[in-house]
Amino acid sequence: MSLLTGRRVAATILIAAGLLSPLPANAQAKEHAGVRQALDAMVAAGAPGVLARIDDGHGTWIATSGVADLETRAPVPREARFRIASLTKSMVAAVVLQLVREGRVSLEEKIATRLPGLVEGGDRITVRQLLNHTGGLADYAQAPEFADPARLTKTYTPRRLVAEAERLPRPQRGRFSYSNTGYILLGLLVEKVTGHDLGAELERRIFRPARMTRTYLPLTRPGIRGPHATGYYLPKGADPGVPGSLKPVTRLNPSFAWAAYGVVSDARDVNRFYQALFGGRLVTRELLAQMRTGVGTPQAPVFPRYGLGLESAGLTCGEMWGATGAIPGYQTFAFADATGKRRMTLSVNVHRSDPKVAPMLLAGVDALNRYFCGEPYKPPTK
Repeated sequence: MSLLTGRRVAATILIAAGLLSPLPANAQAKEHAGVRQALDAMVAAGAPGVLARIDDGHGTWIATSGVADLETRAPVPREARFRIASLTKSMVAAVVLQLVREGRVSLEEKIATRLPGLVEGGDRITVRQLLNHTGGLADYAQAPEFADPARLTKTYTPRRLVAEAERLPRPQRGRFSYSNTGYILLGLLVEKVTGHDLGAELERRIFRPARMTRTYLPLTRPGIRGPHATGYYLPKGADPGVPGSLKPVTRLNPSFAWAAYGVVSDARDVNRFYQALFGGRLVTRELLAQMRTGVGTPQAPVFPRYGLGLESAGLTCGEMWGATGAIPGYQTFAFADATGKRRMTLSVNVHRSDPKVAPMLLAGVDALNRYFCGEPYKPPTK
């Protein structure tokens, strides 16, 4: 799921938006020092460890803070892989838009045209509404079935996930309401139209063209291939300030996430994805413009708009597009400038949704702001 879920407390962080301006080259050294300071602040606020990677015209800059494992105290690997959570949606959306470009799918077609009878009212819900979370579908991840990460051991089929959502109350159609269910339907749509598994289509259409050699969509494989930090979660009601309150959850059956938030990657590959996407190598300029045409969210002005698989971050120098993600074990921020020439990805090896997590998330936004805008993040005063 994304950090855009209603349970997220980062919406309390407000910003003042201005006009986008590039960071002067002579400010690079100072800006990177500020990013490192923000990473340390994330750890001080409760993150076990954090990794940041910046790729731009000046090269690659990688920094870590904290630890990869609370018991061994090993450092966070500089090439750590992690569950990227809802950044998966950007990639699935790009596949759907490629099918639109090929004339095999229409953004305005109803999902029941290809997947009849799967959801009530599917003859009124468009592909576009699934992409921007305005289809009025409940989010299956909010079902009690998925409340305890320690229980995520069994295999779920995509249709079972949709069925779980259909048991929940629905939000109003036509208004933004974050729903992982919509992306499960989009994954099924891709498979229906292409006749291939979603993982194969992601590999052929996204991972390979963008040179994402460390990225894959697991189905039921519980572990993470390659170097990685231990992922942690905070059980409901636990106090994050109490030693031992964070529990490891690196290994789980990821079938519950699939097309909504299941991909595993690393910061290098995530930055390569947004470089390829925003550089026009994965979808046409016209369709990319639609991806970045967003509807308003309740989290404005921190993350003010959600487009077609992309969300915006409202920084002090303007909006940046990318995505945030949260899944048991990991939280991710990844954004790029309009051209994709400047990219930054942050990975944190914990997923928390308690009220005390706000300073940690604020420090993550501060890291983004220090890089893209060259100054600390400034929440407005009231």
